[in-house]
Amino acid sequence: MKKGLIVYLINSDILPKSFDPDEALSHLSLNSDHSVLAASAEGFYDIPDAWHLMLTRGMQYISCVKGRFNEAGKIELYGEPLRLYG
Repeated sequence: MKKGLIVYLINSDILPKSFDPDEALSHLSLNSDHSVLAASAEGFYDIPDAWHLMLTRGMQYISCVKGRFNEAGKIELYGEPLRLYG
């Protein structure tokens, strides 16, 4: 079963100047086959769009978890993942 994870950035208004979403996700230890960043900021998916993207890529189990930037400018996850599908 393919697992997808949506990481929702709650403080996306303070993005670091040289922010690369793919690089940021690669530094997280995620238990998923595919992950996507979502945020309210322009240029990011919102949760329904990220969910649709996951479905079209064949994910059979999709969860969403909150993330925020720490003082070092890295994303840290908090809270329990919420199952959206599967």
